[in-house]
Amino acid sequence: MADEKHDNRSRGGARGGAFRFRVSDSMEVPLRGHLLRLKLVEGSPSMKELGRGHTLRIVAPSGESRPVTIIGHSSTGGRATQERLDLTHELDVVIPREDAGEGGSRIGIGWFATGPAR
Repeated sequence: MADEKHDNRSRGGARGGAFRFRVSDSMEVPLRGHLLRLKLVEGSPSMKELGRGHTLRIVAPSGESRPVTIIGHSSTGGRATQERLDLTHELDVVIPREDAGEGGSRIGIGWFATGPAR
């Protein structure tokens, strides 16, 4: 079934609905906020659901969750487009520094980002 989903994404199949990313890196970006490098593990999100101002639900390994707001995308790996997401299954999003948390509740590798968050 995972291959089926992958095939749908790569051929431009139906997008939208529930999705889940794993946080593969998390770092502060001076003067911008906090960057989350996300790796798609489930679903076929549309970039419309992942644009500036949209909300993701961040889930810690402990099960604790909270919403975060996307304020932008990183441009270090190239422009964030639907084609690029479908090809690489990765997306870098920037969130407000305060949404990243502090100490033990700071978003880190192994957390998940799910959506669409309402």
